[in-house]
Amino acid sequence: MQRNWRTEYFKNLIKDKTRTKRWRKVLLCLSCVVVFWTVYALILPAITLESKKCNIEEHTHSAECYSESQELICGKEEHVHTAECTSINNDLSDSGEDAGTVPDASGNDANGNEEGKNTSEEPVIPEESVVPAEPEPSGGTGTTETPGETGEYVLNDYTDQITSVTFTYKKDGKEVEVNKGETIENPDDLSMNIKVAFTSIPVATLIEHNREFVYNLPEEFQIKETITKNMTQDSNVIGKITVDTNGKVVVAYNAEYLNKLDANSTISGNFFVTAELKLNSVTAGNGQTTVKTPNGDIKINLGTDYNEHYGTVAVTKQCSKEDKSGDYIKYTITVTAGEDGIKNLYVVDQFTENKNLVNYVGIGKAEQPLKSTEEQQNPYETITNNAGSSAAGTIYLTNEADATNGQKIPDLIKDSTTVTEPGSFVWNIAEMKAGEIRTLTYFVKLKDDSGIIKIEENQSIKNKAQLYTKGANDKIYTKGYSVGDFKPNIDYTMQKDAATPTKDAEGNYIIAYTLRFSLNKASNYPLKNFVFWDYLNYSGYTTHGDMHPYISYVQDSFKVMNSKNEDITKNMDIYWAKGNDRDYKKEWNFETDGNPVRFKIMGKEGSPININPGETYSVTYQLKVQPEVYAAMKANSVEIKNKYLASCSNACKSDGYIGNTERTVTLNDYQWVQKTKDNEPTSESVDIPIPSDQEKYQYTSEGISKISSESSGTSETVIVPAGSWKYTVIVNKTLGQWDLTDTTMTDTLSPEYMQYVGYVKITAYEEGKEEPVGTKWLNIDGKSSFSLKPSQIDWTENSYWYKFEYYATPKDLSTITKENVTNTFKLDKARRKGQDFAFGDAVKSSQTVTLTGSYNLNAQKKAWYYEKPEENATTWQNGQLYWIIEVKGSVIKEGTQIKDAVSWDKVSFIHNNGESIVGVYQGNLDGIETKYKNFAEFQSANTSSKREINELFELSYNGNKQGFDNSDHNGRFNDMFIKAKKDIKLGENQNLYIIVRTEPLDLPEAYREPKRYENRLYIIDSGKSENDQRGMGSAEQSLYNGGDILKELGQTFEYDRTDRTDGTDGSVKVIEPGKDKGDTSRICKDLLTSGVYAAWAFKVNYTGELQGTYRVLEEIPDGMELAYIRIKWHGDAARNIVSKDITELGEGWKRERNLTTTDRQESNQETIYYVNKNGKQALIELGEFTAGKIVDDYSVDVQVVCRVTDKNVLLGGEQKTFTNKVTLQNADGTKNISTATATATISDKNLTKKNNLTNESNYTMSAPNTSQRLTYTITANARGQQLLTGDGEKLTIVDKLGDNLSLVGDSFSAKNLKDNSAVRITPKYNPETKIIEIEIPDKTPVEITYSATVNVVPDTDKTVNVTNEVYWKSYSSDGGATNTIKNYSYTLNAGGSTESTAHPVLTIKKTDPDDVSNKLTGVKFNIYECELVDESILHKDGVDPLIGESIDGVYTVPNTALNYNTIYEVQETETVEGYIRDTTPHYIMCVKKEKNGKYSDTVQAYIDYCTNQNMLSKYKVAYDLQSFNLEIYNAQKGIIVKKAFKNNAAGTDSKPVSGIYWFGLYNNEGGTGAPLETVSIEYSPGDTAEKTAKFKNQNINQIYYVFELDDNKQPIKASHEATINNLQYTVEYSTEGNSNGENTIGNAAQCGGTVIVTNQSQTKILPSTGSCGTLLYRVAGTLMIFCAGLFMLIRYTKK
Repeated sequence: MQRNWRTEYFKNLIKDKTRTKRWRKVLLCLSCVVVFWTVYALILPAITLESKKCNIEEHTHSAECYSESQELICGKEEHVHTAECTSINNDLSDSGEDAGTVPDASGNDANGNEEGKNTSEEPVIPEESVVPAEPEPSGGTGTTETPGETGEYVLNDYTDQITSVTFTYKKDGKEVEVNKGETIENPDDLSMNIKVAFTSIPVATLIEHNREFVYNLPEEFQIKETITKNMTQDSNVIGKITVDTNGKVVVAYNAEYLNKLDANSTISGNFFVTAELKLNSVTAGNGQTTVKTPNGDIKINLGTDYNEHYGTVAVTKQCSKEDKSGDYIKYTITVTAGEDGIKNLYVVDQFTENKNLVNYVGIGKAEQPLKSTEEQQNPYETITNNAGSSAAGTIYLTNEADATNGQKIPDLIKDSTTVTEPGSFVWNIAEMKAGEIRTLTYFVKLKDDSGIIKIEENQSIKNKAQLYTKGANDKIYTKGYSVGDFKPNIDYTMQKDAATPTKDAEGNYIIAYTLRFSLNKASNYPLKNFVFWDYLNYSGYTTHGDMHPYISYVQDSFKVMNSKNEDITKNMDIYWAKGNDRDYKKEWNFETDGNPVRFKIMGKEGSPININPGETYSVTYQLKVQPEVYAAMKANSVEIKNKYLASCSNACKSDGYIGNTERTVTLNDYQWVQKTKDNEPTSESVDIPIPSDQEKYQYTSEGISKISSESSGTSETVIVPAGSWKYTVIVNKTLGQWDLTDTTMTDTLSPEYMQYVGYVKITAYEEGKEEPVGTKWLNIDGKSSFSLKPSQIDWTENSYWYKFEYYATPKDLSTITKENVTNTFKLDKARRKGQDFAFGDAVKSSQTVTLTGSYNLNAQKKAWYYEKPEENATTWQNGQLYWIIEVKGSVIKEGTQIKDAVSWDKVSFIHNNGESIVGVYQGNLDGIETKYKNFAEFQSANTSSKREINELFELSYNGNKQGFDNSDHNGRFNDMFIKAKKDIKLGENQNLYIIVRTEPLDLPEAYREPKRYENRLYIIDSGKSENDQRGMGSAEQSLYNGGDILKELGQTFEYDRTDRTDGTDGSVKVIEPGKDKGDTSRICKDLLTSGVYAAWAFKVNYTGELQGTYRVLEEIPDGMELAYIRIKWHGDAARNIVSKDITELGEGWKRERNLTTTDRQESNQETIYYVNKNGKQALIELGEFTAGKIVDDYSVDVQVVCRVTDKNVLLGGEQKTFTNKVTLQNADGTKNISTATATATISDKNLTKKNNLTNESNYTMSAPNTSQRLTYTITANARGQQLLTGDGEKLTIVDKLGDNLSLVGDSFSAKNLKDNSAVRITPKYNPETKIIEIEIPDKTPVEITYSATVNVVPDTDKTVNVTNEVYWKSYSSDGGATNTIKNYSYTLNAGGSTESTAHPVLTIKKTDPDDVSNKLTGVKFNIYECELVDESILHKDGVDPLIGESIDGVYTVPNTALNYNTIYEVQETETVEGYIRDTTPHYIMCVKKEKNGKYSDTVQAYIDYCTNQNMLSKYKVAYDLQSFNLEIYNAQKGIIVKKAFKNNAAGTDSKPVSGIYWFGLYNNEGGTGAPLETVSIEYSPGDTAEKTAKFKNQNINQIYYVFELDDNKQPIKASHEATINNLQYTVEYSTEGNSNGENTIGNAAQCGGTVIVTNQSQTKILPSTGSCGTLLYRVAGTLMIFCAGLFMLIRYTKK
């Protein structure tokens, strides 16, 4: 059996081999047949294309052409073949074809059939039509023509080249497109868009005809204005389209465009123009016309009412007011018919604003024909430009149209319905001939009262004339409108005059007033029913009500004059009112009704005052004012105020009047009482004789008594002592109209300071007489006040005026320092005609004298010093301000208070319980504040001068101000009262010194800005209150923060040290101006490199209190490096301060020195300083300082400039605050004296991004782009600064494309912005995440450009938002930039388009995503023709795939292989060694619209399918030839490194530890030398997923070694302990997946291998123990497995 089985096997094998050989022969024969027929089919057209190319090799520079230093090393020139490099020789005689079947430019034979076929399929036209164009017979429609008389190529004559003529019009606001055989129904207007699509116009023919062709629009259309537009292809302008007024379209191509095309090629495309249908081309009966086009007829139906619908008519409206005094406004409406005339025209006129002011005139409800001539204010119509006779229009008045019901033309009122004023009128014109003009003139009347013109509102009376036509079925068509605008204007002048008051026989004042009103000629309407108003009590401007009873109008004084100066008073009525009564009465009884306080004057009924422009009216009247007004007002002067207003019925302001003016008359003839005094006291005693014949009276507190006649008959002399003051009082100078004999007259002195001397002399006078009536004397000696009535000294019932004369003298000047003493004389009432008027305290007169005595007490406040608080103090926590109160004079009287007060806005506060009184000293101790540094020193030197505070004074406190004790109970007081318990004698050399201290409420914080503390001093003399305190001045202390050393930010700035050829040091851009105020001259640019900087400065000895040499220790902030230190400024008295060498600092410090120019322009300023080698500290020694104690004169400024190195700021966009600290030390640095800090907040952006449309980062498009492609520009590290600090770090840009973008992989370029030299980059691209990574060199300003396509359908309403983000790898996106374009769309056509190919050419690009510049050669594809069946894309049956292979990363499908509107699947079949094959099928279609301008159903279905799939990398629609390409990526296999962790001994904790882990690839097992490449893996806190990195392909078959790098970037051997991210680990290496699928220990790998790097934490693994543990169990198990295997082998062998 076994032998037979083997025999049969070999027999079958022989048969199979024989069969195989036979099949091979058959296939070989079939292959020969296929090759033969294929070749034969290709040569059938007998068209040869012989290409004679130039002898220059085609070459484009790539990365391999450059050395590492970017030098060109390939030795070749760049060259791309163009049309000039190729000569094409077409020889028809070689074709062997019959002359009668020569194909035309479309590839068809003379019968129109594609050669070799009898089908009607659309011919395949090669790209750029390399088929020659042959002339057609003269009677045919070939592709060329013999030029006519004009020499033009008229497209209308070649209908086979016109694929379609479509019309687009608007219907109900939407665009509607029609083609041949269709009808345009009732368009919105006559404007239409005509689009002509053409094909197969030979390029040679165009060149012969001046590169242009002509198309004549249908004669039914007109162009009213010549228009020229650009014609584009792929956003490039390739020509112009011009349409003239004759309807001729000229399509002209640029020579540059045509020259690029083969002379034997053809062009296709379309153009469109906007034209207007001629209305006269329409058939009158039916409103229709037919437009003939080369492709067929299009019918247009405008309807039977086409004239009403589409006819044109213009309207204008004007208004005027010829008679300014009249009430009528004249309007004209002019309508002009267009070139086609107009029928059934209606003009609807109505008022739209302030209609309540007017009424139409002469227009009735009944429709009536219009007259042709003017007749009063009736409407009339004039007609011009009409050769024939036309029927007059009609007009009727009606109500306004009901807009709520859509009514436009209001109906005629045929019943008794009234018109709501002013209504609306309708002017109807049956027909107007072409160019006919009609003008309607009509009038409106301004109303007198119902419609008030608001003067302040600048009202416009607006009137609108709206045109309509009425068509079939009463359809209304709107035709335009015009607005008339009349603005009522009033310009007037109002005056109120008052004559000088006179007096009547009774002493009453008579005031004559004149009221005038002038309506100026600039006004354009009259004022109706004018009224004069006059008020004594107008609100806000009134004569005091107490005077009203004594003021009256003189009734018979009123007179009204008109503009002709005629007295029209008899035609006037006067109305009166009083109080606040608003009701005026014509009949007024002045005796019973009292005095009115206002009136109005108006015309009697039937005689109104109507004021026309240019007229003036006036009113005169008199006002009587009785003398009682003085007493009523208790004053020597009174004001009579009254206001004049004007009103009318047809205009007003907001208050109801037209305007107003006012007048005040002052009456001041009275003097109730006037007191005067001599300028100086008497210098010596004065003898005052009292004649014996004059009566004398005695004044006592009980009353006045007459001195007996015996005594009075004797002459007496009164002696007035020197130093006395004489007073004179005049009483009742009231023109003799008042009786004061029973009036109490009182005079009062200050009793504590002055008293009268002797008698007061009283002299009485009659008004108008010089001789006195008599003189009497009243003894007031020693008194301080007196009172009397003239009747008490026997003057009764008279109207005398009186003169009082008397003396007063000081009581005791020894008790007075300086006092102001006031003396007042007053009256209590007055009487006239039996009526008393009480004055109260109102009628009086005073005089003040200043008395100076011998009492002397003065004080002075001085500022001393500030004492800092003790460490951990519980009281006086803000320190102590010391003050000195120095008291001088004769004596401090008992009860005298010295008030110490802090300033409430410059605040310190007082402690109570005596804590703020340090001590009291007496003697000659002047100059305490300069002689002694502090109180302790003063106290020890003046123990003998000390006085006990409690023996001399008692203390009290006041905390009544906001924020002090009384409100907050905080123990803070604003006042301290030091009150003398007894008299304290002072004198020469016995001054009193009170040492006071206060505590600052808060201390200064800002440098240079002092905190000021003020302390004020007052003396309250004994017996006086606080209101009488005397100010003794104040003292002030200023405290500074940083008096010894302070630190400030000078400025922050960016510095770009771009190498300059002009010798400049680069540019500085200020970020924060700081204390330098942005002065960049204060920056030493020659000491800087490019970067972002903070320039600080510290000032030493600002307050001038330091003496000697000091050191200053600078601490450089983290994230910064020191650039330089320099002395930048000296105070006026500090010019000799220098920096010094410091010895014995040790090797840890490096000496630095520079020479600079100071801010005071002192050149060659040397600065020596020392920098710690850790870079974090700097030290400078300065001296010698002088303690001059003048702010800023003895100081020196030192500048410290630091560059930002913090990568989170430079790369991550973080805003960081850097704190610079400085410490002032003593000369040897053993003691820290003071510290100061300053901060700088800095952020930086070193990435920007823009696109080719705009420089804006956030841009909204308003019009479509002309290309689907966008070009982005990334500017990185524009200053070329150092951004990285660690060795081995890489500067990588991450660019993230938005969802709607697809990368154009071969579009990258980069240049150095310093010199525009090329920068070599190797972009990486991840198609899945759409992330680009580009590594660039540090310290180099780089500009990178690349392109991307926007995936959006063109020429639709659809828009997308395009977003593109760029940032630095491993850093926050805040350090990058986002570029956004909103509402992006694009169009393929702009005024027309042209295509020069009939077959789309597909380009497939094969790109290495790990290096986009690496173009892959040798990748193979199959390209299948497909179709969409039931939502699935399937290969077409019977169609063999095309097979292609990439060369230099590109495979271009032959130009005749593919068709438009066909789905193609591209499937990669084989890739390059070392790369991963792309297994994804890619689908693409190049779409093209049909002749109707729309996509076919199958094409639209594919577009919708792709949209629903939403997978741009797999499904693509190409809307133009430029986008008909595929970018397919093949990633390198490389060597993968995978990161793993063991964080405990059991290996159960494998959670990643955050940080950046670096790995190197080496070509030797020991990891020596530099790594070939380094990569990193970064874990952020919270990451849990496993991460990998990839080394690029090296030598495919060579073994390489992967090492993790420690913190010093050194390779870590297996199982060796190392420091990684500042943590201790041992590292284990293993390779993934051997032949058994197991991991192998080791770090060696080839291309495609994976190395796992495991970090074992040394802090968590337990140490090994000495026990055997589980070893015995493992050995036993192994032996058992071996025995079992041996047993099974023996049994198998036996079988």
